[in-house]
Amino acid sequence: MPEVNQKKRPMGLKARAAKKQKAEVTAEGAQVVNDFDDEKTATIMLKNEGDGETNEMDELEGIFDGALEALEEPERAVVLLRGTIHECDRMLRVHHETAQADTPDLDPKFYMIYGSALFSISELAESDDKPQFLELAHQRLSQAKERMGGRDFAWRVHSGLAKVALELSEGESRVDEALGEFDRALELVDQQIKQQEAVATADLVLALADSRRLSDDDSTKLIRWAEDTLQGLELDAAVKLALARASWLRASELLEQQDEETGEVPERERAVELLTKAQDLLEGQEGDALLLLGEVQLNLGNVQEEEDAQEEMYEKAVTTFKKARENGDLPEQFAQFIEDFEE
Repeated sequence: MPEVNQKKRPMGLKARAAKKQKAEVTAEGAQVVNDFDDEKTATIMLKNEGDGETNEMDELEGIFDGALEALEEPERAVVLLRGTIHECDRMLRVHHETAQADTPDLDPKFYMIYGSALFSISELAESDDKPQFLELAHQRLSQAKERMGGRDFAWRVHSGLAKVALELSEGESRVDEALGEFDRALELVDQQIKQQEAVATADLVLALADSRRLSDDDSTKLIRWAEDTLQGLELDAAVKLALARASWLRASELLEQQDEETGEVPERERAVELLTKAQDLLEGQEGDALLLLGEVQLNLGNVQEEEDAQEEMYEKAVTTFKKARENGDLPEQFAQFIEDFEE
């Protein structure tokens, strides 16, 4: 019976869908500008004050929001992110040039937008430029953190600092720092979106753990944190999927200790327990969960000691992969597994 070496799938947050809006003036006097005619621009909302003049901070926020909405189209997003950063540079320069002793500092939200834009562009930048953007993002987000007090966007600042720290962990581990910032972000986030943000953050953390970019110890910390964070949330499909991924990753750590000569897995029973837990969480789900369920069942088959039990689990994996194929493309290694199994 064929065995397939597990090829991990990338995991991450779902990309935002770009929103197109027609030009109009809202009841609050906010002008919505539709400039999608140019392929390198995106919709921006300019929130006007009562006197009809555009508020500089609101305009800056509108440009940045437009960039976030355009992330599915990197070229457009980069243009808007560069525009955001350029405007931040200009505002900061003007502030320094004109500030008097009694001049108040710029709004903490300014530093949040500045740092967030720098982080976002680091995700799209060439690898050589990325560290510089990340260091600058950390500087600006730290300035926001120092000034923000109890502002309603504080959780975004903590989350941004956590993401920056994780990206910088490839050189020197900053995982503990990052997880502390994530904890604080989830403490502060509005309760109405807390579950959504907790799952999104857990997905991000698990994706990094699966990427093999960090040490084994750091990856284990990330998986444990994700599991702890998901505990106590409403057990909906998204939470089940994230918990299943965490169990799958922990099982994978054990399966990688398999002796190449004997084929024995030192902690086989624990691996089976984790894989079974993942299978239970995934059964009955559709979409992305099907591929992960098939992977889990395939590996459960690989660690069975009895041939009949192995055959039964492989049959389940084939059935799951076929169902996944009906919903979209099936990765080549799983299509090959079906073909080999049915020969």
